[in-house]
Amino acid sequence: MTTRSETGWRPGNWVCLGLLFLLALLPRLYGAQTVGWDWNAPGSFTLINFDEAGSCRAALGGFDYSTFVGRQTIAIADLLGRGPEPGISGDAKAVKRYCHSADHILIARTYSAVAGALTVVLVAVIALLLSPSQPGIAWTAGALLALSGYHISESHSGTVDAPSVFFIYAFLALMVFSVSRGSRWAIFSSPLLLVPAIWTKYWVFAAFAYVAQIPARAWQYVTHGMSSGRVVAVVLATAVLFGMSTNSAFQATRLYPLLALYYTVIPWHRVKKPMVAVWLLVPVLAYAMCQIDIIASYTTGSMTSRFGTGYGAIGWHKWLRNLVNMPMVLLVGLGLPACLFIPAGIRALARRHANPRAWLCLAPLLVFGLFMAFLAPVTYYRHYLALIPVAAILAACGLFSTSWVGRRWFMAFFFVWPALLALDLVLDYHRDPRIELRQWYAQNRAAQVFVSFYVGPPPGNSQMFRPEYAFGDAATLRRAQYLILSENWYDTAYANELNGPVVGDPVRLIKTKPEYVEFYRTALANRHPHLVLEKSIDVQNFMPELLFHRWLYGTFQLFVGDIKIFRVVD
Repeated sequence: MTTRSETGWRPGNWVCLGLLFLLALLPRLYGAQTVGWDWNAPGSFTLINFDEAGSCRAALGGFDYSTFVGRQTIAIADLLGRGPEPGISGDAKAVKRYCHSADHILIARTYSAVAGALTVVLVAVIALLLSPSQPGIAWTAGALLALSGYHISESHSGTVDAPSVFFIYAFLALMVFSVSRGSRWAIFSSPLLLVPAIWTKYWVFAAFAYVAQIPARAWQYVTHGMSSGRVVAVVLATAVLFGMSTNSAFQATRLYPLLALYYTVIPWHRVKKPMVAVWLLVPVLAYAMCQIDIIASYTTGSMTSRFGTGYGAIGWHKWLRNLVNMPMVLLVGLGLPACLFIPAGIRALARRHANPRAWLCLAPLLVFGLFMAFLAPVTYYRHYLALIPVAAILAACGLFSTSWVGRRWFMAFFFVWPALLALDLVLDYHRDPRIELRQWYAQNRAAQVFVSFYVGPPPGNSQMFRPEYAFGDAATLRRAQYLILSENWYDTAYANELNGPVVGDPVRLIKTKPEYVEFYRTALANRHPHLVLEKSIDVQNFMPELLFHRWLYGTFQLFVGDIKIFRVVD
């Protein structure tokens, strides 16, 4: 008979899971209830993340997005007597006003904070199921995620990102449990968690968890004649194949016969004869799938948008950007010490023969990682959030495969580092440059001010700025005394997570126009004839990961960044 201790589950695990939950919840809940409050006056609320409450707006018919989380936060608000006024459904302005209100944002952020803390518990549970003989892996992985400043910052935001990751890992935990314990009820009930895993943010990759249910004989048949290295090569080649098919620069060349290079990785003389037809069809099917509009929109992107250049215009720079972004997010998300152990974790997993089918339940994360590396046209950092928990598990596996785990001083260093990184990253929200901007406004009450997107000024004489105002003789710009530019918007002219590190060609830059790029670069270099830099309010960081990111891409957060105040001159 199998005992609880042999399966890795002990009564004390409940205590450890409870402590992990509290460790994760407290900083997330604190940020949810404090960020943006009391900026303009005691009790006032200022929205700092304009992506918050999108699901709420969708649930009330005022936005095109997933309604899953929004329906729940609105239901909670109704129970607390803070629900929307009757009859506002379909009125986009009224819906936005309610969903962005302090009452609803507090509920949405609290929901997100709890979901983020529960994700930490789920990661520990998954690690216990995958490595029952080494419970230290579970507690290490859970602690890493609990201390992740990036995960904390996403969990104190009222977006769907943290809840989406929670539902993804709830589904994966059930799948791992069903395989590792041979539970039929778990696999039959799994669709109940598959639906929210997909619906929360249209994360269709969750369905790949069912590959763990494919019989071993089927796997052996498909991979017959292939070594482990060749299987990896075929997987990567397939990802590159889809990446080529969805790259706008490759599509412009019309060199589709080059896709036939895929055939060179298949060991034709060793595969089963019926599989020959399957491998021959892969490039053809890849091309055909990428012609479907809905697939093309999520893999190639459009060439134009309402802000200028579309996501698809990046062309060949997409691969470099994607391959830089993924390690960058992991580096900031977990910290350098943990990331150094991820390769060791992958090696340990490759050598481990126990429980391979349970590990296969995490296949959605592998497929998603390949998608983000080779196909994804939109690469905001929050889109990578689902990779942080599994990276924490791999880092913990790597740590426990080495002798470093037995050195107490190193283990203290291993956890103190991400804690300091979390402090540095989360403090950006509590020292937001827009708070100091209020002091500047108080000293310049009568000034006419133009502001760019995402500045979020206090009530006053501010008007939205468009770069066209500064073209030619800048007649429109010169109607104001000051121009305030936010890094969160002018970074479209520079290297960032959407543009990647190569930004020499303005035509390839995302959400901007070449003439906008020229303006921002001229203004920021203090070379514009009608602008003089008067004050710079910058984000301050001290951890190496954030300093490195600042050197390469600027401030890590999307909605918190440097602010440049220019005086307008004739």
